[in-house]
Amino acid sequence: MKFKKATTQKELFQLMRIRIDVFVVEQEVDPCIEIDTADETCDQYVLYDDQSQIVGTCRVIQEGTSWHVGRVAVKKDARKHKYGSYMLEQIEQLARQANATQLELGAQVSAMHFYERNGYVGYGGIFLDAHIDHMMMVKTL
Repeated sequence: MKFKKATTQKELFQLMRIRIDVFVVEQEVDPCIEIDTADETCDQYVLYDDQSQIVGTCRVIQEGTSWHVGRVAVKKDARKHKYGSYMLEQIEQLARQANATQLELGAQVSAMHFYERNGYVGYGGIFLDAHIDHMMMVKTL
């Protein structure tokens, strides 16, 4: 596996394709909500599998020593291989190297157990984002 910042147009196109398949097609999120202005300035990452295919993506918005992780998505046919956990581990390593103190994300309630297994703790109440129940979660580094 190889996890890296997306730097080419091909990588950006493929990561957007994964996000559209996961969030817009599977979860019926409005594409106008899924693709937002943060995409213009955030760091986008891709995960390549052992066959050099992009199978996952996420983005990071750095706010001082807090990093907001978002748009964590893995291709449907590539799930159950712990790719999501691997991406979170890689983001954590990058954050530690940059002296970040915490990782934060808005987790879909249905995915909270996944994030809890990766060391995140929920806080606050449930809120709607793109008509899907979410809860804020944080991991202190």
